[in-house]
Amino acid sequence: MADQKPPVSFIGLGAMGFGMATHLVKQGYTVTGFDVWGPTLEKFKAAGGLTAATPAEAVADKAFCVCMVATAQQAQSVLLEGPNAAITTLPKGAALLLCSTVPCDYVQSLEKSLEAAGRGDILLVDSPVSGGVARAADGTLSIMAGMSDAALAVARPLLAEMADPAKLYIVQGGIGAGSNMKMVHQVLAAVQILAASESMGFADQLGLDLAEAQAAVLASDAWNWMFEHRTPRMLTEFKPIASAINIIIKDTGIITAEARRSAFPTLLTSVAEQVYYAGVGRGFGPDDDSSLIRLYTEGKGKIGPVHALAESDEAKIELVLGLLRGVTLCAAAEAIAFADAVGLDLDQVFELCINAAGGSKALERFGPEIIKAFRNGTAGQGWAAAQGGVALESIAGELQAAVEEAQRIKAPLFLGSASLIAIRLALQTGTAGLAAGAVVKVWAGGRSPSTEERNQLYCINWSSSRTSLLIIHGTMEAVTERHFLHHGEPNADPNETSKCHLCQIRSFATHSTLPISIINTTGDGATLPPDFRFVDRSVIAHDVPVLEDSFRAGCGCENDEECMYSTCHCLDELEPDSDEDSDGFGDRRRQKRFAYHSRGAKAGLLRSKYLETGEQIYECHAGCSCSTQCPNRVVERGRTVPLQIFRTDDDRGWGVRCPLPIRKGQFVDRYLGEIITGEEADRRRETAELAEQKDVYLFALDKFSDKDSPNPMLAGLPLEVDGEYISGPSKFINHSCDPNLRSFARVGDHADKHMHDLAFFALQDIPQYEELTFDYVSKSGDLEEDAHDPAKRQDMTKCLCKSEKCRGFLW
Repeated sequence: MADQKPPVSFIGLGAMGFGMATHLVKQGYTVTGFDVWGPTLEKFKAAGGLTAATPAEAVADKAFCVCMVATAQQAQSVLLEGPNAAITTLPKGAALLLCSTVPCDYVQSLEKSLEAAGRGDILLVDSPVSGGVARAADGTLSIMAGMSDAALAVARPLLAEMADPAKLYIVQGGIGAGSNMKMVHQVLAAVQILAASESMGFADQLGLDLAEAQAAVLASDAWNWMFEHRTPRMLTEFKPIASAINIIIKDTGIITAEARRSAFPTLLTSVAEQVYYAGVGRGFGPDDDSSLIRLYTEGKGKIGPVHALAESDEAKIELVLGLLRGVTLCAAAEAIAFADAVGLDLDQVFELCINAAGGSKALERFGPEIIKAFRNGTAGQGWAAAQGGVALESIAGELQAAVEEAQRIKAPLFLGSASLIAIRLALQTGTAGLAAGAVVKVWAGGRSPSTEERNQLYCINWSSSRTSLLIIHGTMEAVTERHFLHHGEPNADPNETSKCHLCQIRSFATHSTLPISIINTTGDGATLPPDFRFVDRSVIAHDVPVLEDSFRAGCGCENDEECMYSTCHCLDELEPDSDEDSDGFGDRRRQKRFAYHSRGAKAGLLRSKYLETGEQIYECHAGCSCSTQCPNRVVERGRTVPLQIFRTDDDRGWGVRCPLPIRKGQFVDRYLGEIITGEEADRRRETAELAEQKDVYLFALDKFSDKDSPNPMLAGLPLEVDGEYISGPSKFINHSCDPNLRSFARVGDHADKHMHDLAFFALQDIPQYEELTFDYVSKSGDLEEDAHDPAKRQDMTKCLCKSEKCRGFLW
């Protein structure tokens, strides 16, 4: 029977991976496994699998590769890095199933890396899993898969072998959407794993028998999947180890990093992450995550005196149940609101989570009304409890009783206290009789987007009605309207897709998480130029010389941390700032040089020195040995925010704004277009002048130009970027004499300095929906002098920015 099924390679045979791989062996697949741990390979061989010494050996001649390693860094290493990387021998057209829990932006960058390596033929499947070791071994996992239609056609049978038939979820949005779905699920998982320890620790501090407390919770409306599957190991000295604390803390890192990037408040997940860090700090990292109960019981009897009010076991159990009801309600609200923030289908999120490890009675009961609130626009305001429904004040009362009793007996309730704060914030409005689910208003930011705003923020769903699209786009180009109205029909013209701005946008890897939307509500009937095409990377003209790879070089840093210091080859041309930038150990040879903050709340933001001076930025790049998560690859990783192209109502044409707040120093996007020679740029300027064309989108890449340079690439006319006919959303950013963005020259490979990026960073905190602007003129001294000369002024282009600092003219 084995010869009837395609051979499969399996990279990563940890607790989950081993179960998944051995299940496939039992189903008749010939599975070749690779893992860095020798004893695991021997164990896999004993279970009927084949083994390989390297990833390249494992995947050779295999139509399928399943990657189930622990982190994005490990995935990068086994798939792409070194002579034994999987892509060196993976057959053409093979399916690569990445089942690890990794950040959305990593799996999207992996897709680009495969293309850059000449392996765009590989059918990448973004397919993280959930369900635990037992379900991995019997092939009943929940799998969240995002991929192209072509990849789906090939990979679905293998995905179905590893998933419960009812729990294989095909997530719309392509690569990255599956990882986003898993990320949202892990909000529930991370909070409720810790909630199991917190509630049982509380029970222990109250003097309850833990087995009796466990039974009471399992039979109540405070039940959740994590409690049911974690608490048995609390009663058996945390054995066997099923899921280490180090695993869940990796997942919380993905969640909170994305939350910061999206300006979303993960109140409970952030608290849980801090408690996990406390456990790791005590040396618990490799231990089963059920062992976190030790953090809640270690102080028992050491702090006194205590004066408990609850006397009977029944009263004490009610306190435990009240704690869990409050925490699981808030966890459900946080997860659904986060799913909405990253643009997932809320019905699909609910269906998946309720049937997976994130399930709870609270989610089952209150989830539908929270989802309904997002749809009808009341999530940010709250809503009254239906007759016979559960009031939020009731949940608050029970939770407050638990928190107050914990304070009396001096027992820690990290999640309980945070949940009570969230609920009290929701109740502060004074609205009487709020429904329990209305606690989500804390995460909805005081308002919920209308249907129109949601479509603008998350771009177009092709199943939308014609009316929805007209709201978004105002008046469409004829080709776009015709294509949209017949999209997907058997007789639809496939050539129209290439001309459709909406299809161009949807093809970007970042569409599901950082969408671009287009809106015109002015009533002027204007549309984007029909001959304009959206791209997510610049296009090099055929006559622009490109250096051979032999001239290129990247850093050889042993780890990502080293890329911040002077020892990194990518920073060779920068001087250290000051003694304050040393590594803290007095080593003058190892001083911090890179452009970004590296610690705390400002991590990843451009430092003030650069914002003030406009100094060029040197980054690591694809030719370096560091990972894609290197702190010095901010621009390299691409756009960080969703953008909306909108029609201005003051005769300035189109503009750009962001539906989310942008922080000072945050990278926004690059200016993209066709990279052309200086001679061609001059020709296009002359043509524009003859045609009396006012709008010219040429920007010179002249930051490093020097006529005396020994490098001929820098000594001649600089290359220029023309965004008139092909570009990204930044083409539509307007000028201002008092801008909130600044353009920086960003260099990756030093051999490409003549072809550097133009990267936009925020000069200040920018509120959501404030128009983004930058100063088109880098030096305005001569301009201001010319403006006072009547003879010259008549040929100058008038500035329309209307800022208080307006110079009056553009050029």
